[in-house]
Amino acid sequence: MTLRNSGLFPGCASMHNMPRAPRTSSFVQTPKPPCPQTTFASDSSIESDEEIRHLDEEIKELNESNLKIEADMMKLQTQITSMESNLKTIEEENKLIEQNNESLLKELAGLSQALISSLADIQLPQMGPISEQNFEAYVSTLTDMYSNLERDSSPECKALLESIRQAVKGIHV
Repeated sequence: MTLRNSGLFPGCASMHNMPRAPRTSSFVQTPKPPCPQTTFASDSSIESDEEIRHLDEEIKELNESNLKIEADMMKLQTQITSMESNLKTIEEENKLIEQNNESLLKELAGLSQALISSLADIQLPQMGPISEQNFEAYVSTLTDMYSNLERDSSPECKALLESIRQAVKGIHV
């Protein structure tokens, strides 16, 4: 068997009698859509170019302004987040302070009752016996008496203060 070279498939004996395909270009060209051909007068072309430049400048300015506003918004968001965090911390601290205040008020009420009970038998000059109604005035009078101890060193005052000291000795804070 002799091999014929048809030029299309060199060295291929089985295809030597096959007709050759017509040569076409390696790619298919698709028709381009027609471009509208607009002709402007030279004056309108210049005006159009100026308008385009002006619009480009406006777009550039708007983009710069937008970037600045976005940066400011990011800063504000960061500040808002920080403020919210601080507010949450303050609210938690206030809750703890309120709880401590409630505990202190209960303790103060207990101490006031203990003081009233301890001083029930001791009457200060020009005051009735101690009670919840006159408690603050009673304590204020006692404070004045202790503050003025050096000026009023009468034996009655000293005896009264000593009896008060003994009466409150059993109160534990």
